[in-house]
Amino acid sequence: MPQQIVSRLLDLIQQRHLGPGDRLPAERELAASMGVSRSSLREALRALTVLGVTDMRHGTGTYVSSLEPELLVRPLTFVLSLSEHASDQLFEARKVVEPAMAALAAERIDDGTLDLLDACVERARTAIGDAEAFMETDIELHDAIRVAAANAVLGRFMESIRALGLASRRRTGARRAVQEQTLKDHKRIVAALRARDPEAASAAMHHHLDNVERNARKEGM
Repeated sequence: MPQQIVSRLLDLIQQRHLGPGDRLPAERELAASMGVSRSSLREALRALTVLGVTDMRHGTGTYVSSLEPELLVRPLTFVLSLSEHASDQLFEARKVVEPAMAALAAERIDDGTLDLLDACVERARTAIGDAEAFMETDIELHDAIRVAAANAVLGRFMESIRALGLASRRRTGARRAVQEQTLKDHKRIVAALRARDPEAASAAMHHHLDNVERNARKEGM
């Protein structure tokens, strides 16, 4: 029964009947309208709170969370951290999605974004040796490509899994040789985007992710 209640509440949110920050009806009212017991409803709401979908506030009621991807992905991050195959699956997901997004970006990117990417690459060049600063340029470049792809579904997915890759970025990105290779890869990706060549952009992104995965394996993931 709680699982069915969770499904119905998620449907309400997905259908935009409830949005981020909205207060859910009072527990008694909501249970009556759904034809369920208050104990079952309470259990379902606790599950949604663990998932980051709702926020149960003592004395004021239950609210829909901000529904930010970073918030919703936290339980997934924990689950994947327990799996010995988590990193393998993360790279598989990135190598499916990011080359496709690079191809879309090559078709849709504007000159302003290309200039932003050029500036990002230049900042990365001057940041070699500074792990945190270099990682910031890395994230900024991938984010700009995600936005340029202009696909909300793929973009939402990438926002969600980005948090899962931060630990790997920090471990591998501290080495100068890795930074230098990443800079070369990024230059190749940006050149393909500037040429408006979807196939080359996809191949360049895939090549880059192969290098990232190889370096992560050297560091023991």
